[in-house]
Amino acid sequence: MSNSKVVIIGGGVSGLTAAWELTRRGHEVMLLERRDVLGGLARSTRLNGKFMEVYYHFICGGDRHLIELVDELGLADKLHWQPGLTSYFVGDRLYPFSTAGDLLRFSPISMLSRIRLGLHGLRCRRMTDWQQIEHLTAEDWLVASVGSEAYEVVWKPLLEVKFGRYYQRISAPWIWHRLHRFSRSRRSALRPERFGYLQGGSHTLLMALSDEIAAQGGVIRTGLEATSLAFAGEQIAGVRTTEGYLEADAVVAAVPLPELVTMLPTDSPYRHELAAIDFSNVGCVRLALRRCLTDSFWVNINSPRVPFNGLVEYSNLNPWRDYGGSEILYVPFYLHPDDQRWQWSEAHFIEATIAGLNVVEPEFDESWVVEATVSRDWYAQAICPPHFSKQIPTLHAPVRGLFVLDSTQLYPADRNLSGMIGLARSLARMMGEDDGAPSPRLHPHTAAKRK
Repeated sequence: MSNSKVVIIGGGVSGLTAAWELTRRGHEVMLLERRDVLGGLARSTRLNGKFMEVYYHFICGGDRHLIELVDELGLADKLHWQPGLTSYFVGDRLYPFSTAGDLLRFSPISMLSRIRLGLHGLRCRRMTDWQQIEHLTAEDWLVASVGSEAYEVVWKPLLEVKFGRYYQRISAPWIWHRLHRFSRSRRSALRPERFGYLQGGSHTLLMALSDEIAAQGGVIRTGLEATSLAFAGEQIAGVRTTEGYLEADAVVAAVPLPELVTMLPTDSPYRHELAAIDFSNVGCVRLALRRCLTDSFWVNINSPRVPFNGLVEYSNLNPWRDYGGSEILYVPFYLHPDDQRWQWSEAHFIEATIAGLNVVEPEFDESWVVEATVSRDWYAQAICPPHFSKQIPTLHAPVRGLFVLDSTQLYPADRNLSGMIGLARSLARMMGEDDGAPSPRLHPHTAAKRK
């Protein structure tokens, strides 16, 4: 496909990267974003006149695609690296959890369990053939690897709070990749992980991409929603929107799969295939505080008195004082749509968060809070059971001219900006090299390796 008219649905980082790559290849591109702001889950809002990410984002040492894109856009001087301390709150105490020494002193589990947990982390760093464990659940794999004690204290609470009643369905590769990715940010077992951040947050990257797209003749329309896809036989023909119809030779759907499902014909087998993938939603409380709660960037939590499994003190990674001197803290709630907490009011989310933070730090109270906001998004986290790789969609849909970008295609990796950038670049190369016809079923990672 060359010199084609392409409509991209979704203005997140993958949609913008695809638009940038396709305009560079000479395609006529229009990108549609239903919100008034770009970014999707990487979007920003303002705090004290500065752009602040709605959800927390950080960069790991192995995030090659993101680091390369930052450099290509001339933003290398905006990328900074800092040690990111991790802690674990168990029972009523906060334990350092960043280094091998911290693990050996982690008294909530026995010394034997600490050693098994450490050895398991080393194996995960070296392991690359995740297919060998794809038939296992995370629970079965972890219990066999680290033992019941370490699983019950360290891993079960994190899985249970993130996935609710579905936690026993999560695949082993999904949890393996989290350990594998984080380990690549560690230079030594004796030193904490190093994470990166962009000065100005993801907004810096998004605006640079949108400027480049415009400079190359691409068009970005915010506040315009795609409602359905139009077909001419087995070929994509265009996109229907809230403002009319747009013809297209190709369409890139860079939106969550359940949103794509609503745009497909009700009798489409592809629609039913995508609808079989289940998702949880995310609600996130962001607090601007007068002081930090802990000295850690990442705090995991195992306490029946705290309704969330962790918190992210972003200011302990990013020391820039762009936000009026406030310290920034995020508390995510991953909730399935049938979880009654998804219906909580904003005030209820904030109240529950403040009560939980008071358990972690008894001195904390509402007087610390300068500003509190709540953000919510549907379809933020796929439920990934064993053999999930057989469910994820290919980059090229089984419809001529229709392409798909979705975080499930990163499996076994969890959603991350770098991975979505890599997928978008693979898709752009694919669109430049094929004739628009559906390709054989191919895992997106394999497709990327073949390009």
